[in-house]
Amino acid sequence: MDKEHFKYLFRLYVSGKCTPQERDDFFDLLEAHKEDETIISLMDGLYSEIRMETPSASYVNNQGRMDLAGTAHQREKVLPLRSRFKTYRWAAAAALLLLITAGGWLLTRQHTKAPLAANTAPGKRVGVVSAFTSIRTGNHEKKVIVLTDSTRIVLNGATELRYPDHFDPEKREVYLEGEAFFEVANAAAWPFVIRSAGGMSTTVLGTSFNIKAYPDRRQAIVSVVTGKVKITKNEKDISILTKGQELRMTMQTGAAEQRNTGAATIAGWQTGDISFNDETLEDILKDLQIFYGVNIRISNTGLANLVITTGFKKNTSIENALDVVCELANARYTKNNDGYVVY
Repeated sequence: MDKEHFKYLFRLYVSGKCTPQERDDFFDLLEAHKEDETIISLMDGLYSEIRMETPSASYVNNQGRMDLAGTAHQREKVLPLRSRFKTYRWAAAAALLLLITAGGWLLTRQHTKAPLAANTAPGKRVGVVSAFTSIRTGNHEKKVIVLTDSTRIVLNGATELRYPDHFDPEKREVYLEGEAFFEVANAAAWPFVIRSAGGMSTTVLGTSFNIKAYPDRRQAIVSVVTGKVKITKNEKDISILTKGQELRMTMQTGAAEQRNTGAATIAGWQTGDISFNDETLEDILKDLQIFYGVNIRISNTGLANLVITTGFKKNTSIENALDVVCELANARYTKNNDGYVVY
């Protein structure tokens, strides 16, 4: 293998300047040489160089662990990746690299004095609280966040997460607009609540789960990988979900449907894949817009509520994805200077 080419792809990737093809080439090389000690040593060296060159608020080391900046005690606190990333150092590094936004060694911090108004029940007054940190992602961007309580959160594209600089000793609350995968620490002993669009709240009673709650979507979806969560809307209990279950809530009416789902499909977006199970064409196109970073709109409003089930691998082009979606919807699309139009 050409070491210089590998170094080139690595640095291109973390700088945020690589093309989708170069990104795929980089991870294909990692896969092809996963047991090569030369690659492991090379990754060790590259990570050391990155850390020397970039003073960051958070750092992913060569074992796929995130070091938190701050005091000496905080820097020693790390969160190991789950066993599904295997024990190879290159695999852990590659998996987390894929999740962290390109060039995202520094987490942008923005302080505010109040939670998201969109995430508060209608008519309910928002009180002034302590300083909040706001993390945002753009289209086709992902970020990994490790909170001070060791909770690990992966943000999907076009998502905003807000959380207080200091959690209440009785309850932890965060505010989400968009999609994120949570692995919550100490859920049983210290309640953790995620407030999202439409007055929906998710109280963690277990470990890992996915929330998809974009404010402009027809549905909000909560899916559980392990453990248990409780769903409420405007302070009223809706459902308790356990492993392999999900709840779909219609944002406008509050109608909820509970169903079983497979763990493999719950958060496939973390590895670059995307799947839809009985979702409307309007919501699917909005997700594709985020996934590919392009503008997509529907000119035929009669297609908006058509329900479709489909999915795409990370290397699927936007045109191929639209070909499949339009065939299922008996629709067509065209490309213009602003993006794509489905009709």
